[in-house]
Formats: sequence, C-alpha cells, structure tokens
Amino acid sequence: MLRSYTSWFFLGVITVLSFGSNTHKAVAQTTYPFNATFNTSSTSVPVTADVSGITFSGEITGSPYGLTQISGFSYSQLDSTTGSLRFNTNPGTFGLQSLPQGEVMLFGSGSNRLIATNNATGVIDFQTLRATTTNIFTITNGEGLFKGATGSLTLDEVFQISSDPAVPTTGRSQVSGTIQVPLTQKVPEPNNITPILSMSVLGAAFLWRQLSKNPLPVK
Repeated sequence: MLRSYTSWFFLGVITVLSFGSNTHKAVAQTTYPFNATFNTSSTSVPVTADVSGITFSGEITGSPYGLTQISGFSYSQLDSTTGSLRFNTNPGTFGLQSLPQGEVMLFGSGSNRLIATNNATGVIDFQTLRATTTNIFTITNGEGLFKGATGSLTLDEVFQISSDPAVPTTGRSQVSGTIQVPLTQKVPEPNNITPILSMSVLGAAFLWRQLSKNPLPVK
C-alpha cells in the first residue's frame, strides 16, 4: 500500500514538471521610433501619356540606426489639368499590370536595412514647378537589426521639379514613424489542467506525510 502511494506521488510530480516544460514560441515585438530627413534627387522616364517611372536616391540625416542612404524605383501619375500627383511602387495602381514592382530601400554602410513600398498623393504648382506630397512608406522587411520588420513611415515632401529632363528633380522630406521588429521567446502554454494537477500533487504530498508518520500495518 505504501509503495502504491509513493508511486502516485512521484507520478504527480513528474506530470506537473512535464507541463512546465510544455512551452511554445510566442512572438513579441520591439518598436523603434524613426525620425529623419531625406534629401533626394530623381529622374523620370515616360511609361504612358500620364505615367512615368521614377528612379531616386539620396541621403538620410538624423537616423540613429546607421541608415544613411535611400534609393528606389516607383511610378508617378500626373493630372495635367488639376496638377494632382500620385506615386506608388505598384504599377497595378495605374492599370499597368505587366510592369515590374518598384521598391524603396533604406540602408547604410552596416548590415541594417529597411525595405518598403510607397504610396503618395500631392499636387504641383505649374507656375513655380514646386510640388508637395504626403507619402507613406509601408515597411515589408529588413536586414540586420530590422530583420522581419514591419511598420510605416510618413513623409512630408517638397520637390522642385526640373523642366529640363537632363536635370534631376530635387526633394526634401521630413520623416517620422515606427518600426516593429519581431522577437521570438518561449512562454508556457496555457492549460486549464494546471489547477487540477497542482491539487493532486498537494493531496499526494499530504498522504505521503501522514503515511510516513503512521505506517500502515503489513498483513
């Protein structure tokens, strides 16, 4: 009899210990604030009567993550009547399904890198050739510190558009936003059986203590 109680007690302990080791991976996130200034220059190539392909590059100042450069390719559409502008890395936005996707990349001399898409709307003053836009960079991935990154950056942009195709358009953007990077950690998997197992072990411990004090007679 005493031997059976002993076996039950140790079985309960092992069961609870096994539960404690039953863990799964939960994804937490680290958030990095981002505030910087972009100074860019860009050139355009007509694709259709109102859509152009835009190649751009420039410098980033104010970023604490070693991101000092920006480059990319996007598409733009101009309404010559109203002066409204649209930019997007997805050519499908302008009904151009067969063209390659554009991309925005923020990088530096180190391993940190951000990859994003863009979506912007704005307006151009035809008299001054000055354009203002609000742009959203949607982060799709990254490298180094930003591996697996998501998030978005908002750009308030001002461009001086060149009337000479041989002269690049220059722009300046104030950028702010947040970057989320996943962190993988192990946490216990919740289970409603925990209270029951705990009570069983406590009960077994009580019986063990009582039997140790008053052993059952052996027949």
